[in-house]
Amino acid sequence: MAALHAYRTQDDLERALQVLLAAALPGVDCALCIADGVAGADQLCFAIGPGNPLRGKQRVRSEDWPLPAAQRLPVLYRQKQLGELLVGVNLDEADRVHLEDVLVHFGTALVNITLNAESRQATEDYCASLQALEEGIVLFQEGDSEAVSARLLSLASNMVQSTASALYVLNEVGNPESGLRLEQALGIPDSLLAGFHGVDGCAWPDVLMTQPAHLAMRSTEGAQAGAEDGVSMAMMAPDCIPPILQNLVVLPLRYHGVQAGLCLLFNPVIDASQPRDFMGRLQSFSQLAAALLHRLSLEALTANSQMIARELEIAETIQKRLQPDRAPPTDEYQFAWSTIAAQSIGGDYLDTFCSDLGDVYAVVADASGHGINSALLMSSFRSNYRGNAAWMEPNELAASLNGEVTHEVGPTGMFITAALARFERDTRVLSLCSAGHCPPLLYRAGSGQMEAIASHGPPLGFVGGAEFESYQTKVEPGDVLVLYTDGISEAANGDLDMFGEERLVAVVTREVGNDASTIAEALKRSLAEFTGKDRYDDDVSLLVVKVNAAGAPTASD
Repeated sequence: MAALHAYRTQDDLERALQVLLAAALPGVDCALCIADGVAGADQLCFAIGPGNPLRGKQRVRSEDWPLPAAQRLPVLYRQKQLGELLVGVNLDEADRVHLEDVLVHFGTALVNITLNAESRQATEDYCASLQALEEGIVLFQEGDSEAVSARLLSLASNMVQSTASALYVLNEVGNPESGLRLEQALGIPDSLLAGFHGVDGCAWPDVLMTQPAHLAMRSTEGAQAGAEDGVSMAMMAPDCIPPILQNLVVLPLRYHGVQAGLCLLFNPVIDASQPRDFMGRLQSFSQLAAALLHRLSLEALTANSQMIARELEIAETIQKRLQPDRAPPTDEYQFAWSTIAAQSIGGDYLDTFCSDLGDVYAVVADASGHGINSALLMSSFRSNYRGNAAWMEPNELAASLNGEVTHEVGPTGMFITAALARFERDTRVLSLCSAGHCPPLLYRAGSGQMEAIASHGPPLGFVGGAEFESYQTKVEPGDVLVLYTDGISEAANGDLDMFGEERLVAVVTREVGNDASTIAEALKRSLAEFTGKDRYDDDVSLLVVKVNAAGAPTASD
């Protein structure tokens, strides 16, 4: 009997017990039943004897071989019954004592084998975790996303000895609504994966992201059923399950609440009686994979952000170079201007230039919003303005520009407001057209009054075919024209009070005795003091034109 404790597998132990029974009870029918946890049933381990009603390994119930209690010997371990030995004859006292002693040793040996198996499994799980950790340390130093994905999938496949596997990654890691893309597949064609679909025709495996990690096994009907509760968890339509697919691990990749993707392991080598232990082996992998994929996603976002920042720097440089770098060459007028973009690039446009005849043209325009879209729209506007300003009256120019802008913005809802001005060289006649823009301010030195010039039509891009009026007046020495965008008048302080047109008028009126540059600097300083900042929520543009006395020198920005 001591030899029973030398065996390392349950099959070897059972064969040794059969030999002992055959020697102790020659020709007697016997059956060994070990409880498997199913209520009312035992697992039949073996049956011997010529007249034994039980055959082979199967689950049996007590009534399958109705024997009196005296012929049912319990298999015990520390008062816990593990099963029973069924004997086809009545036993004398000596045989009963001998068999009970044999069964005590058998029960102890069986428990030791089970404990040893669990210990080996725990060791394997620990080694698998160490392997995942070791692999993870290496992978965290890998910058190639394809290499990381391939090695992750290989690691998962090796952990469970699956015949095929697939790794899906969220298009936006951390956002389950962004959808999955197939990142890597091993041992299975992409075309076969693409043919899988859910039970209601829905996309597969997108639907699996909402499922917990689980093991699905093929049932006798051919469907995929949960190993534990018999409920379909793989969510795959039966008509697309290939015959070779016997079981499937569905492993969503998550860590610290971040969802990264999904790993599918086809036909893993498993112990179906211990699915929780089996799935537990994969938890460290799930967290490792999610962490790695999240890191790669963040690094890609960082690289993309750096690229965008660099492109914005280039765009900002180009946009600044599109602004006038010097005042028009004229003795009749002084010019000063300033543009501050809310972001790297802005949607305001400010320009001045002198025609071959000596007339001076100026514009301040503001595209709705700010940033890249507004800057792109304003770049096209600048080209059209520069090409046509010297050949049209301001109101005709506004109508022409309106047609171009309307075509370009389409249904986006974007638009441009603009103040278009022309100063005639010899007559000092100012012609001005405002297309939905902030009222240009004209200070009259002779009367000391400030005039706010109303709009002459809608913003550009609002209505195709719109007509515009114009404003004409002769300006005199000391007169000051101020064109600006609503980034100035609508700039707010900490109390959400706006700078407003009234403050703008007050600053200009106070500074009109100075040159154009001083007036512009005073406006910028007052705006910064009022808001408490030097960069604003909207683009800020300002153009100051002051009429010189005859023969006075030109002042510029």
